[in-house]
Amino acid sequence: MPSHTVHPPEWIDSAPIVVDESVVIQAPPSAVWAQVADHRAWPKWFTALDRVEPGATPTGVGGTRRVIVSRIALDEEFTVWDEDEHFAFATTASKLPILNAIAESVRLEPVDDGAACRVTYRQGVQGRTGFGWAMKAAWSKAAKDIPTALEQLKKLIESSAEPAQ
Repeated sequence: MPSHTVHPPEWIDSAPIVVDESVVIQAPPSAVWAQVADHRAWPKWFTALDRVEPGATPTGVGGTRRVIVSRIALDEEFTVWDEDEHFAFATTASKLPILNAIAESVRLEPVDDGAACRVTYRQGVQGRTGFGWAMKAAWSKAAKDIPTALEQLKKLIESSAEPAQ
């Protein structure tokens, strides 16, 4: 698979394509982290993903996973892993010929004295030289999946936190 440029999450601010979405979930950051750090569970709430396969080292900076989207594999490496706070990764390889780089960040911030959590999901995307226009067109659909995914994450966590009737 072709390799891609790996950027830290700070690069997202200067990326040619930036996606930035947030949601407040009525659960503490630790409950949200449990879902975000469970790679295999991502397709339950991020339904655009077919499958997520943890790598040999599935946690921590330098850990890896493979994400399958529409039968296309993207290999990812974690660039930040701060338990209950911040999870970031970059795509290291894929068969997307127009892609140069993707960096993604999931930040958890306590709100309401820690009873709730703001989840901010950010992506920075860059096409290969000469293909920026094609990458923007292709990514506009993918970007629309993020608000839905965050709402699904919210629903999953809040419904599991509700007391039994």
